[in-house]
Parts: sequence; C-alpha cells; structure tokens
Amino acid sequence: MLVLLLGSTAGNTSNYYVLGWSIAVLILASLVINFKRLNFTWPHLLLPIIYLISSGSIFAIITDSTWRLVFLIVASVVFGILEMKLGRESHFLQNVYLLSVFGLYLALFAVEFYFDLQIWWFVLAVFALTYFLAIQGFAGFDLPAKKYFYLLLAMICAEAAWGLSFWPIYFLAAAVILFCFYYVLWLFAFSAFFGRLTRQKVYWQLALVTIVLFLTLSTAAWKPLT
Repeated sequence: MLVLLLGSTAGNTSNYYVLGWSIAVLILASLVINFKRLNFTWPHLLLPIIYLISSGSIFAIITDSTWRLVFLIVASVVFGILEMKLGRESHFLQNVYLLSVFGLYLALFAVEFYFDLQIWWFVLAVFALTYFLAIQGFAGFDLPAKKYFYLLLAMICAEAAWGLSFWPIYFLAAAVILFCFYYVLWLFAFSAFFGRLTRQKVYWQLALVTIVLFLTLSTAAWKPLT
C-alpha cells in the first residue's frame, strides 16, 4: 500500500526500496508471531516467507496501478487465510505453496529478461531457488530419501531453465513451462512418499500439464529473431 501511495511522488527506485523493506518487515513479523503461536521451527516456517516474497515479486512486475491494488487486496486476503490454516494439513496451503513457486519462478525470469543476467548466474539462481523450495515442499514428513530429491529437483529445473533461456519466448511463458516441470516432479514424489501415487493420477496430471503447455505455447507472444 505504501508503494501505491508513493507512486505519484517517488521514483521507481524509491518504490522498490519501500517494497523491499515492507516485505522484510512482514517476513520478520511472520517468523516471530508464528514461532510463538505454533512453536514451529525450520523448515515449517518457510511457507509464509515464500508466499510473501512471491507476492512482493509479482506486485513489482505488475505495472498498472489498478491491477496492483486488486492484486494487493487478493494477496492480503490469501495471506490472512494462510495464517489461520498454518499448522494443519490443508489442500489450500498446498495450493498457496504451488502458487508461490510459480511467482518466484516468474520473478527470476523477469529479472533475467529485464536485467539481461548472465546465463550462468541465472541457472545457479534457479538451482538454489528450487533447492530451497524443495525443502519446504517435502517438509511434511521425515524420510532420509527426500534429501536426494532436493538435489534431483534442483538439477532438473536448472537444466530446464537453461534450455528455456534460449527459447524466443517472454518470461511469463517461460515461467509457466518451468513451473510445470517442478509441479509434476514434486507432485509425483510427494504422492509416492505418502503411498498415494496411482496410475490414474499419473495419467491425469500428465494430461493436465500437457493441456497447460499446449495453451501456453500456442498463445504466447514470441520474441523476434534478430
């Protein structure tokens, strides 16, 4: 809200400083309150942090002030529900986690697009982010094997991001494609760990991802080849 109020009087750089400090304060407050309220420790306290960083990143990408305000209201409502449901198993929390993953991938591709990052720094950032996200994604159970999936997910997504950086597509389409990779791998591994992976689920999820990828690639704007 401060960024919206300052938008007419301050420059873009000042707005981003305000946004960054606001997110940092919210993260610190969330950590303190949730630790005292739920006695959670690492990595169970990561979900609000991931959500706040993701929401702030998407907020920074949106340029229209009206849509920024709409997004701020929706994001605030979702964060309130997240805090009320935190500490209990919920499909809503899983969906918030997945939306946060997409938002963070979108932010990374946007940074790579606008600031023309070197490919090696970009791939390393995707690897580190995916590893961090996998820690939260598999926080619901204790199995030694899950540590190998942190590395496996990070390596696959980093390689996929490397390939996508050569495609003539803009950052939104690239983020959707990379998120689909992460979604399939995370969901299948998560379901297998809990003994819920079935052939029907594999077929259904692969069909769903195929439809999303087809719609994304068939409607995406392509960069001019120069």
